[in-house]
Amino acid sequence: MEVAANLSFSKASEILFISQPAISKHIKALEGFYKTTLFERKGNTIHLSTGGKLLYNRLKEAKKIQNQLDFELNILKT
Repeated sequence: MEVAANLSFSKASEILFISQPAISKHIKALEGFYKTTLFERKGNTIHLSTGGKLLYNRLKEAKKIQNQLDFELNILKT
């Protein structure tokens, strides 16, 4: 998600405190799992592919649901 949000492998690696090769390896694994290219690489810039946009949007929805669930469960504790 960080690579997609920042459109940068190096910026994502700084934010996540992991190496850029580790990020690249993870993206490659995701592309293998989903059998699609997630990023289009053009020179030194990257853009989300159609599949990448779909995955990123779904992950944002899932994150929103997770945050809402955490909020609701914390309300039940009080």
